Amino acid sequence: MRHLTLAIIAATSLLASASASALTAKQIVEKEVVVQMPDGTENITRGPAEMVVPGERIVYTLNFTNDDAAPASDLVLTMPVPSEIKFMDGSADKAGAKTVYSVDGGQSFAERSVLRKVGADGNVRFAADEDITHIRWTVTGPIEVGETGNLSFKGILK
Repeated sequence: MRHLTLAIIAATSLLASASASALTAKQIVEKEVVVQMPDGTENITRGPAEMVVPGERIVYTLNFTNDDAAPASDLVLTMPVPSEIKFMDGSADKAGAKTVYSVDGGQSFAERSVLRKVGADGNVRFAADEDITHIRWTVTGPIEVGETGNLSFKGILK
Protein backbone atom coordinates (compact mmCIF):
# COMPACT_ATOMS: atom_id res chain seq x y z
CA MET A 1 0.00 0.00 0.00
CA ARG A 2 1.18 3.50 -0.73
CA HIS A 3 0.19 6.86 0.62
CA LEU A 4 -1.19 9.13 -2.06
CA THR A 5 0.43 12.20 -0.51
CA LEU A 6 2.65 13.01 -3.50
CA ALA A 7 -0.27 12.75 -5.89
CA ILE A 8 -2.44 14.97 -3.71
CA ILE A 9 0.25 17.65 -3.46
CA ALA A 10 0.93 17.51 -7.19
CA ALA A 11 -2.74 17.75 -8.05
CA THR A 12 -3.57 20.73 -5.86
CA SER A 13 -2.01 23.28 -8.16
CA LEU A 14 -4.44 24.67 -10.67
CA LEU A 15 -4.84 27.68 -12.89
CA ALA A 16 -8.02 29.70 -12.78
CA SER A 17 -8.53 32.67 -15.03
CA ALA A 18 -11.92 34.09 -15.64
CA SER A 19 -13.82 37.32 -15.76
CA ALA A 20 -14.73 36.67 -12.14
CA SER A 21 -12.19 38.01 -9.71
CA ALA A 22 -13.30 35.75 -6.89
CA LEU A 23 -13.46 32.03 -7.47
CA THR A 24 -13.40 29.48 -4.70
CA ALA A 25 -12.10 26.04 -5.66
CA LYS A 26 -11.54 22.94 -3.58
CA GLN A 27 -10.08 19.67 -4.72
CA ILE A 28 -11.19 16.27 -3.45
CA VAL A 29 -9.21 13.08 -4.05
CA GLU A 30 -11.08 9.81 -3.62
CA LYS A 31 -10.52 6.12 -4.20
CA GLU A 32 -13.14 4.51 -6.42
CA VAL A 33 -14.05 0.90 -5.83
CA VAL A 34 -15.96 -1.05 -8.48
CA VAL A 35 -17.62 -4.28 -7.37
CA GLN A 36 -19.17 -6.67 -9.91
CA MET A 37 -22.56 -7.74 -8.58
CA PRO A 38 -23.97 -11.27 -9.11
CA ASP A 39 -26.53 -9.90 -11.59
CA GLY A 40 -23.73 -8.43 -13.76
CA THR A 41 -24.23 -4.81 -12.71
CA GLU A 42 -21.46 -2.78 -11.13
CA ASN A 43 -21.64 -1.14 -7.72
CA ILE A 44 -19.33 1.91 -7.57
CA THR A 45 -18.41 3.54 -4.27
CA ARG A 46 -15.98 6.31 -3.39
CA GLY A 47 -14.08 6.99 -0.22
CA PRO A 48 -10.97 8.74 1.08
CA ALA A 49 -7.81 8.02 -0.91
CA GLU A 50 -5.57 7.79 2.13
CA MET A 51 -4.03 4.43 1.26
CA VAL A 52 -4.11 2.96 -2.22
CA VAL A 53 -2.40 0.11 -4.01
CA PRO A 54 -1.26 -0.04 -7.64
CA GLY A 55 -4.17 -0.72 -9.94
CA GLU A 56 -6.76 1.08 -7.84
CA ARG A 57 -8.85 3.90 -9.31
CA ILE A 58 -8.45 7.45 -8.05
CA VAL A 59 -10.91 10.28 -8.77
CA TYR A 60 -9.75 13.91 -8.70
CA THR A 61 -12.65 16.35 -8.40
CA LEU A 62 -12.43 20.13 -8.41
CA ASN A 63 -15.49 21.83 -6.92
CA PHE A 64 -15.76 25.53 -7.72
CA THR A 65 -18.02 28.46 -6.82
CA ASN A 66 -18.32 31.88 -8.41
CA ASP A 67 -17.95 34.18 -5.39
CA ASP A 68 -17.78 37.36 -7.44
CA ALA A 69 -20.51 40.00 -7.61
CA ALA A 70 -21.03 39.33 -11.35
CA PRO A 71 -21.50 36.29 -13.57
CA ALA A 72 -18.29 34.71 -14.87
CA SER A 73 -17.50 33.45 -18.33
CA ASP A 74 -14.59 31.68 -19.98
CA LEU A 75 -13.47 30.05 -16.75
CA VAL A 76 -10.24 28.12 -17.36
CA LEU A 77 -9.17 25.46 -14.85
CA THR A 78 -6.11 23.27 -15.24
CA MET A 79 -5.24 20.24 -13.13
CA PRO A 80 -2.04 18.23 -13.36
CA VAL A 81 -2.19 14.47 -13.57
CA PRO A 82 0.24 13.22 -10.91
CA SER A 83 3.11 11.15 -12.28
CA GLU A 84 1.96 8.22 -10.10
CA ILE A 85 -1.36 8.15 -11.96
CA LYS A 86 -2.27 6.76 -15.39
CA PHE A 87 -5.10 8.90 -16.77
CA MET A 88 -8.32 7.03 -17.67
CA ASP A 89 -9.30 8.14 -21.16
CA GLY A 90 -12.73 9.77 -21.41
CA SER A 91 -13.04 10.40 -17.68
CA ALA A 92 -12.44 14.18 -17.92
CA ASP A 93 -15.16 14.93 -20.46
CA LYS A 94 -17.75 17.35 -19.06
CA ALA A 95 -20.88 18.71 -20.71
CA GLY A 96 -20.64 22.49 -20.95
CA ALA A 97 -16.85 22.52 -20.90
CA LYS A 98 -14.20 22.18 -23.57
CA THR A 99 -11.54 19.73 -22.44
CA VAL A 100 -7.97 19.74 -23.75
CA TYR A 101 -4.88 17.81 -22.67
CA SER A 102 -1.12 18.24 -22.34
CA VAL A 103 1.71 15.73 -22.64
CA ASP A 104 4.51 18.25 -22.05
CA GLY A 105 3.98 19.35 -18.48
CA GLY A 106 1.31 21.92 -19.29
CA GLN A 107 3.29 23.85 -21.89
CA SER A 108 0.79 23.17 -24.70
CA PHE A 109 -2.69 21.70 -24.97
CA ALA A 110 -4.71 19.95 -27.67
CA GLU A 111 -7.87 17.90 -28.06
CA ARG A 112 -7.36 14.27 -27.08
CA SER A 113 -7.99 12.94 -30.58
CA VAL A 114 -5.09 14.90 -32.09
CA LEU A 115 -2.66 14.86 -29.18
CA ARG A 116 0.80 13.63 -30.18
CA LYS A 117 3.96 12.73 -28.30
CA VAL A 118 7.54 12.21 -29.43
CA GLY A 119 8.55 8.70 -28.41
CA ALA A 120 11.90 7.58 -27.02
CA ASP A 121 12.86 6.55 -30.55
CA GLY A 122 12.27 10.12 -31.81
CA ASN A 123 9.16 9.21 -33.78
CA VAL A 124 5.90 11.11 -33.31
CA ARG A 125 2.96 8.97 -32.21
CA PHE A 126 -0.52 9.42 -30.82
CA ALA A 127 -0.37 10.14 -27.08
CA ALA A 128 -1.20 7.22 -24.80
CA ASP A 129 -3.22 7.57 -21.58
CA GLU A 130 -0.04 7.41 -19.49
CA ASP A 131 1.41 10.37 -21.45
CA ILE A 132 -1.21 12.84 -20.18
CA THR A 133 0.37 15.34 -17.74
CA HIS A 134 -2.35 18.01 -17.47
CA ILE A 135 -6.04 18.49 -18.19
CA ARG A 136 -7.56 21.90 -18.94
CA TRP A 137 -11.24 22.73 -18.99
CA THR A 138 -12.78 25.93 -20.37
CA VAL A 139 -16.26 26.56 -19.01
CA THR A 140 -17.79 29.21 -21.24
CA GLY A 141 -20.55 30.19 -18.86
CA PRO A 142 -22.13 32.23 -17.83
CA ILE A 143 -21.46 31.00 -14.34
CA GLU A 144 -23.92 32.94 -12.23
CA VAL A 145 -23.10 34.55 -8.88
CA GLY A 146 -23.01 31.81 -6.24
CA GLU A 147 -23.24 29.06 -8.84
CA THR A 148 -21.21 25.95 -8.17
CA GLY A 149 -19.82 23.31 -10.47
CA ASN A 150 -17.31 20.52 -10.57
CA LEU A 151 -14.77 19.03 -12.92
CA SER A 152 -13.12 15.67 -12.48
CA PHE A 153 -10.94 13.00 -13.98
CA LYS A 154 -10.08 9.43 -13.06
CA GLY A 155 -6.79 7.64 -13.03
CA ILE A 156 -5.22 4.38 -11.97
CA LEU A 157 -2.35 4.27 -9.49
CA LYS A 158 0.70 2.91 -11.33
